[in-house]
Amino acid sequence: MVKMMMMMKVAFAMTCTLFAVTTADKVDRPWPRECLEVANVMVEECKLFFVEQESPPTAECCGWFSSRREMAKDRSRICRCMEFLTTAFDSIKPSVLALSDQCHFGGGFPIPKNHACTCKLHSFDQTL
Repeated sequence: MVKMMMMMKVAFAMTCTLFAVTTADKVDRPWPRECLEVANVMVEECKLFFVEQESPPTAECCGWFSSRREMAKDRSRICRCMEFLTTAFDSIKPSVLALSDQCHFGGGFPIPKNHACTCKLHSFDQTL
């Protein structure tokens, strides 16, 4: 029960932070709005896996990531967003790194085991 409450607090904090940074002024925003979609999927489609730490992830969770892994632009964006989210919320890092194995993606998607995406956060298009 204590573990579940802690994970609920992490999910709530994540949601509040996402709302705050996406509604902040463009100049003050520490990360691009396009990561909101990734974070929403983590909280909605992948809640059992990321928030409640149940394995394996649901078919909907794996399906969302799988449908985007073949497109280089989406793959790179998701990797950068996951890199940011695991830096901002260290407690989800093991789940993010395990998602590739749990969904049978291979190749370190959505984020490589060395935690280094090819494009860094500052390369996001801030006009989105």
